[in-house]
Amino acid sequence: MDGVGVAGRQPHHTIRLPPAPDSPRSARRFLLSALRGTVDEDTLDSALLLVTELVTNVVVHAGTPATVDVTTAPSGELTVRVRDLHPVRIGASRRGADGPPPTGKRGEDGEDGLGGLREDGRGLALVDALAASWGTEHGAGGKSVWFRLVGVPQQRPELTPNGHRAGTPAEPAAVPAGTPGLADPAEAPPSIGEEPQAREGAGLVGPTQPTAAPPNPPPATASPPGHDRPAREGTSRQTPEQASPIADLPDPLRGSGRNPAAGRAGTPDPAGTPGSADLGGALGAAEGPPLPRPPRLISRATARALTAEGEVAELLAQLVDTQPVTGGLVHRPSPDDPAPEVVAALGRVGTPADALSFPLDPTQDSLGEVLLWPDPALPGHLGQQGAVDAERVELVARWMALALGGGDMRQAEERRIGMLSFLAEASDLLAGSLELEHTLAMLAHLPVPRMGQWCAVYLRRDDGIPILSAVAHAEEAAEPMLTSAATDPDGLLMAAVRGAGTTPVRQVATPDGPVLVSVLRARRRVVGMVAVGRAEGTFAADEADLLADLARRAAFAVDNARLYSRQVELADGLQAGLRPPVLPRIPGLDLGAAYGAARSAGLDVGGDFFDLMPGPEGWMVAIGDVCGKGAEAATVTGVARAVLRLLNGQATPVGQILVDLNRTLRDTATAYPHGQPRFCTLATASLGQPSADGVRLTLHLAGHPQPVVLRADGEASYVGVPGTLLGVLDDDEVAFPSVDVALLPGDTLVLYTDGVVEARAGRELLGEQRLLAAVGECVGLSAQGIADRVRGAADKFAGGNLRDDVAIVVVRVPGRP
Repeated sequence: MDGVGVAGRQPHHTIRLPPAPDSPRSARRFLLSALRGTVDEDTLDSALLLVTELVTNVVVHAGTPATVDVTTAPSGELTVRVRDLHPVRIGASRRGADGPPPTGKRGEDGEDGLGGLREDGRGLALVDALAASWGTEHGAGGKSVWFRLVGVPQQRPELTPNGHRAGTPAEPAAVPAGTPGLADPAEAPPSIGEEPQAREGAGLVGPTQPTAAPPNPPPATASPPGHDRPAREGTSRQTPEQASPIADLPDPLRGSGRNPAAGRAGTPDPAGTPGSADLGGALGAAEGPPLPRPPRLISRATARALTAEGEVAELLAQLVDTQPVTGGLVHRPSPDDPAPEVVAALGRVGTPADALSFPLDPTQDSLGEVLLWPDPALPGHLGQQGAVDAERVELVARWMALALGGGDMRQAEERRIGMLSFLAEASDLLAGSLELEHTLAMLAHLPVPRMGQWCAVYLRRDDGIPILSAVAHAEEAAEPMLTSAATDPDGLLMAAVRGAGTTPVRQVATPDGPVLVSVLRARRRVVGMVAVGRAEGTFAADEADLLADLARRAAFAVDNARLYSRQVELADGLQAGLRPPVLPRIPGLDLGAAYGAARSAGLDVGGDFFDLMPGPEGWMVAIGDVCGKGAEAATVTGVARAVLRLLNGQATPVGQILVDLNRTLRDTATAYPHGQPRFCTLATASLGQPSADGVRLTLHLAGHPQPVVLRADGEASYVGVPGTLLGVLDDDEVAFPSVDVALLPGDTLVLYTDGVVEARAGRELLGEQRLLAAVGECVGLSAQGIADRVRGAADKFAGGNLRDDVAIVVVRVPGRP
């Protein structure tokens, strides 16, 4: 046979398979029979692998009969189409379209699917990896996947009447007609040209016969550049009508409306081509029985497209193809289950006691084994009925061991890389926050669900008692129950946490599952513990190491966050001491104040302060700004406030108070660690006794910005005469001029620090004119409303990023009723 059909048409073969577990194996037999001697072994391996996967998908997922259609070309090009009868499109869920999907029984070996067939097939991913081009078709009667492979054309050898190659010695036992390795010769798919016959118990349904190709098929040309399968760079995506030589196939594949009798046994098609029975008889007479399958291993191109389990499955399928067995199975010990893990299964399998067992590696029985169920009715090795070629099986088993070993190494490496990536990401997240509560919550959520079902984080008090600080559970609704169990003083979890000691990590068995407890240790002290648990199983050694590494990184993040929290509390306490906790109530006056810390302040204590101090001659309002930030600025602020309160309480004139304060600040400059003096600006307003006509006050400015007076009619202006800074010049060089100001009913005095006018937007400052405009818009507001409005204007101008602290004090005379 030269690979060309009648009248120059391409040989075309079709088989219909039931939705049964043995259908993938039957599809392989059919393909072996149809393609014998026409394509090279690598191409045949790829075709067998892809057809097995696609038929398995049809049986398991579609649950309908599968039709396999094969067309070959003299150039070595091979086109295969696998069709099912389910209307749902590829990739669409079957639920909602035709009700729930068919649920296969759970196999004895633990695999989900029909009769134990695996449901995690590689399907279209393998087609895309191995085929030169492929595509899908959808119609009302179902859908199909087609693919094209380009191989090296082979010359069919001439056969003797007994089925042997001409000119070669015969095998010790004659090979019967049918593919070697069939469970029953009666069940073998017909060879090319054989008339389909009903067989009891056969795994094939429907016409199993070659059919003539359509009269005008698209030309079967070699694959375009880049589609050579062994070193293919990409996949051609063409519509089947443009690319597939079987795009115009008649029914039952296409349902195209052609004469349904065309291509059937004994019926001529419209073009006068003989029916399939006549053609099949001619081909069968020319070819004789199918050839035995030679020993094969998987090509590199195919192995690269497979996982380790996929490679083992294909090796098992090739082994079953060549041996007189009904089926085969590969299993290995499971690390988490006493029952062995089934790696691959094909055909009809029985009990392990009836199987031939071959270890994957004779030197290591723990790697697993291959089980084959021989069929005594079939001729086997050296002419013995049902005899298995042990040498070939051991070779394939060893190859399986290498594949699984390489796969385990790849999985271990991928697992290690995943753990390193997890630690790197966790470190970034933990280092990105200095808030203690946020850090603890993040630490609790990081291991869930990657490492365990739940996580609890404890902080250790100074007396050594652990306190639950954060919990996380894969089921959010279960967190209250977890919290209750984690805080139970008599519970097993609390006992495990208390007993953690200084051990980096330990595993504890509890009735609810295993628990890993790791110590959070930073700077030579234990700051807390983290516990991770799951419902069942055990934690692997690398998981314990992973938790220990995570705890080591988290310990420093938690300790840093706790130290930062303490520093924040200290800074807030010092900052609060720079201003009165509550503004006093002065009859006849409305008072308001606002304070805003710079966003860049961090833990530094600002130097802005204000105070309202009573004295023998009335109240004095003071607002100031110390140069710099931090502890030294807080010290200067404390000194200034203490001197002001002391001297004002002794009825000392304000001018003299400022001179004494200047001397005090100048004399204490040498006490600072770096010997740098700290100067201060100050504005005071000595208030007279309020009356129905308003209030009179005296302003003193010591290097401080001028206050703003807002009149009742909305006019805003600056008042006061600037004086010298405090803490810089000698007593005889300073001057603090005073200015008397009268506030009438409805008038307002606004005192502020330089952070208001120096609010920056890019290179632009808020400035004095914008401040006047902002204050002028506050007519009719209360004193507190004015203070908040001015502070908001500065913050808005700076885009919410004040670079300096802001302090504002407002004195307002209420208007007449």
